[in-house]
Amino acid sequence: MYTITEAYKVLLWIAAVFLSLSACACLIRGILGPRFTDRIVAINMICTKAVIMIALLSCILGDSHLLDIAVLYAMISFLAVVVLSKCYLSSRRIKPSDPVPMQAAQRDPPENKEGIL
Repeated sequence: MYTITEAYKVLLWIAAVFLSLSACACLIRGILGPRFTDRIVAINMICTKAVIMIALLSCILGDSHLLDIAVLYAMISFLAVVVLSKCYLSSRRIKPSDPVPMQAAQRDPPENKEGIL
């Protein structure tokens, strides 16, 4: 018969295995994702699961120093997602040297509000 602390550790190990499997599924989604945004979300989910696994490992081992590492990793992960999103958005903007998009070329010219031709 398990004591409560042994059962608690078994439960934490099961949670760690489940998180590892779901992180692998996120990795597959990131590789197969048709859009760049799918890949960014997959990276964010993998990093979040890694932070949770580090916190679980801290509980299993009883070492509170790992929680500091988990917080630091979470901050780095957040900055990485912000930087990747910023790079994606800046690459999607229309540059002045680019030709005018088709929708903008099809619009009517602005009306003359002063009545002068």
